[in-house]
Amino acid sequence: MKIAICDDILSHRDAIRPYIEEFFKKKVIPFELKEYSCGEEILGSGEKFDIVFLDIELGDINGIEIAKTLKKKNHNCIIIVVTSYTDYLDAAMDLHVVRFLKKPVEQKRVYSSLEKALQEMNESFVMLSTKDNKIIRVRSRNIIYVEANLKAVTVCTNEYTYTVRESLKNIKTMLTASFFAVPHNSYIVNMNYISDFKRDEITVELPTGKEKIQISGRKQPEFKRRFLEFIGEDE
Repeated sequence: MKIAICDDILSHRDAIRPYIEEFFKKKVIPFELKEYSCGEEILGSGEKFDIVFLDIELGDINGIEIAKTLKKKNHNCIIIVVTSYTDYLDAAMDLHVVRFLKKPVEQKRVYSSLEKALQEMNESFVMLSTKDNKIIRVRSRNIIYVEANLKAVTVCTNEYTYTVRESLKNIKTMLTASFFAVPHNSYIVNMNYISDFKRDEITVELPTGKEKIQISGRKQPEFKRRFLEFIGEDE
């Protein structure tokens, strides 16, 4: 999960940073957080972010224009506006901004915004190119698992199984929802479809039955933590 804060005032970035860090650590979701002091910096970075906390009033470029450019780079980028102003409310709503946070920010509002952002990610779609030269649009939550083997990469959904051109590594960058986990270097699994969990093996529910997937030895501690967090239980 790649996150950015863009605000020209350091104290404002300092105020919001710990809330973001606390949220993702509690959720046990891996994240990378970067900070920028102006629009030129974040746009010039060339980075594609999943979530951006954006001050709407920056000195160099209007925040709405920054948001538009970020959306062009990554259509699924979620913008959370942090501002003391409401003048740009209508324009921001056209960009499907998830939340407005009024300065000074409060922890509960930051948490609520991030919960909403994760919910929107869960509803997001990914675009994949198949081996027979078709472009498919798949809802993330409908993907049961992705598997890479020597022959191909397959995406198994609750309706169809596709053979795609994308690498497992690239697909992993698309599937940022918190319910995706990696039990093995050859798999990405949607934990919503796990019906049975063992130390070294999971069982996933398919439309045609059940399938077992191995959990590699190195992945077992991390995967167990992720799964227990997902189902709301402590270790």
